[in-house]
Amino acid sequence: MVGLSPKRKVVKAWVEEKRCSVRQACQVVRLGRSSYRYTATKNKLEERLTKRMQVFSRRYPRYGYRRMTAVLQKDGWKVNKKRVQRLMRIVGIQVKQKAKKRRRLGLSTGIRRKAEYPNQVWSWDLIQDQTAEGRMLKCLTIIDEYTREILRIRVDRYLTSGDVFMEL
Repeated sequence: MVGLSPKRKVVKAWVEEKRCSVRQACQVVRLGRSSYRYTATKNKLEERLTKRMQVFSRRYPRYGYRRMTAVLQKDGWKVNKKRVQRLMRIVGIQVKQKAKKRRRLGLSTGIRRKAEYPNQVWSWDLIQDQTAEGRMLKCLTIIDEYTREILRIRVDRYLTSGDVFMEL
């Protein structure tokens, strides 16, 4: 169901290239040899559960993992929220977010300035993404509007408003 982890891929590549033995590669990457050799077995119960989840997601496309858990439990499945969330992520079932209303520009920010020289107008953007393991990743980018030069990029697991003010 799930592919090789990044550490297992590195060990496999090194061993295939005959750089070193499995023992040495696992030691360098800090991966147990038993973890490297482990092959996952398919759980037939989880396969049936994911098929049932796909049926429910087609019927109720706005249901997230919490509501999906309640529906499955009502249907007789013994599952918890974490398991349903993990399986929904693996299968690729996502709830489409509702479009948020755009805020109107206030008087102080209503006039847009066009940059006429460097460092007159800066733009900044916060970007949020997820890693393959499901952990959050946030990026703050600051750009000079005149030169189109990227002044600063900060990547972190979480960014507070204080972090943004410090970077600006």
